[in-house]
Amino acid sequence: MFGARSLSFPGILLGALALAGSVAFAATGEAPKQRYHFELSAVAAKAEVKPSIAKLVTPRVEAELKKLFEHHPQLIAKLDAPDPKVDADAYRSFLTKNHIAGSYEVTVAITDAAEELTPLADKPGAQSLEIRLVLNMIGKTIPDGTLGFVGHGKATIKQEVGAKVQGSEREETWGQVVEFASAAALKNAFQQLDAAPKPKPKPKPKPKQSGSAFPPTPAG
Repeated sequence: MFGARSLSFPGILLGALALAGSVAFAATGEAPKQRYHFELSAVAAKAEVKPSIAKLVTPRVEAELKKLFEHHPQLIAKLDAPDPKVDADAYRSFLTKNHIAGSYEVTVAITDAAEELTPLADKPGAQSLEIRLVLNMIGKTIPDGTLGFVGHGKATIKQEVGAKVQGSEREETWGQVVEFASAAALKNAFQQLDAAPKPKPKPKPKPKQSGSAFPPTPAG
């Protein structure tokens, strides 16, 4: 059974906001102001992350992000677009024509992932389990490959457990931390993209006047 649980709000709050945005969209049916296309390229843990934790967390983060990229209302999961490596201009034109603000290749680094058990002095046989996760999400523009955004997301859950941690409750807690941290990183990425200055449309060229601007002088 799960004991008392506390949440770290910096990551959890952002994750809740991202999920709330999805709920609001479903309720109102209003289209988001900006739409984007994200392609997940890689998820990798930094060397500082314990190998056993990296093996547990990496596939969970990858699966959660793929789910978010497919279902988030601000993201277009699949594009029937020209190959950007073959014809970059045609790809850009496709994005503009379909009102897609940008397309990005996304890589995610797990910069911190850890779990700690601390005995509770006032409760013999009980422990405090703390699980934390920090993600860095980097998006590079397609087709140009320039830096588009860097999203940060983190989450921590603390809960009371018994003398021996059950494998099921450990995995469930990791799943929740992954969910909140991933949503927080995506929320932060959208904040940067939505706040970025949008390029001004090029002014339309003025039509050229043919002939003289003055009426011909009548012959006298």
